[in-house]
Amino acid sequence: METSLFSISRRFARGARLVLLIAAASVAIGAAAQPAPAPLTVVFDDCSEFAGLGSLPAVQIQGLVPAGYTPASFGPGVAGLVARAARCERVSVGGGPAERGTVSQIGVNLVSPDGTGDINNYALLYVTDSLRLAERLRRFGLPARLDPKMIYEVNPAAASLELFIQVHGVADVSHFLHGSVGDPPPGGESPFLANWWFTSAAGRMRMSTQIPAFAAGPADVALYTSRASELGSVLGMNRFVFPLLSLRGKFSHAVMTVTSSQ
Repeated sequence: METSLFSISRRFARGARLVLLIAAASVAIGAAAQPAPAPLTVVFDDCSEFAGLGSLPAVQIQGLVPAGYTPASFGPGVAGLVARAARCERVSVGGGPAERGTVSQIGVNLVSPDGTGDINNYALLYVTDSLRLAERLRRFGLPARLDPKMIYEVNPAAASLELFIQVHGVADVSHFLHGSVGDPPPGGESPFLANWWFTSAAGRMRMSTQIPAFAAGPADVALYTSRASELGSVLGMNRFVFPLLSLRGKFSHAVMTVTSSQ
């Protein structure tokens, strides 16, 4: 039985209502009574991604990030919401056979908890079409959702490339990303380290992805979801844009190391 990623309630000062939150003691599936799993290595090859950073009133993410993390500030009372989706032609989980894989992530941008990373985010949502990846990440307490029908398309358009990404599922997580993107200019590659964090009854996990040569092109993409969904209730809108950062990334190789500490 798959555990919902959005399974905890919290209360605003103005009244009680259910809102988006990925963490719950129950999603650890008994991991709290077990030793931390050994580090996991995931290799990604021949990848394309979209990454966007938009602003939200800090009150709208209140309670979504547990103690021990500090949301980054983008002005008085303003926090940052990150959306990322990537498709790789080859994904090898823990040394297993390589297969095509897609992931979609939504999180809150953080001040680095350990002083590392070019970007640090707290995971609110992690969806993948890779059963192997979902199962291994769940061992660390992350309630990764499996969506075998996830769509990631980059299609020709009149003036640019058109990006369409869709995450299926029940109303609490269904959303899609759509807009125009461009290819990265040649010769602009640079190393990049991205950390995604999550805390559950299983402990604090870090998904640290080192990309030796990351190239970024332009993107004008928005996220769409139902206001009736828990994601929509946090955004407070059907359409969320990314004025702080919006890019199409490409990289030929990356290694994600997943670790956990109590």
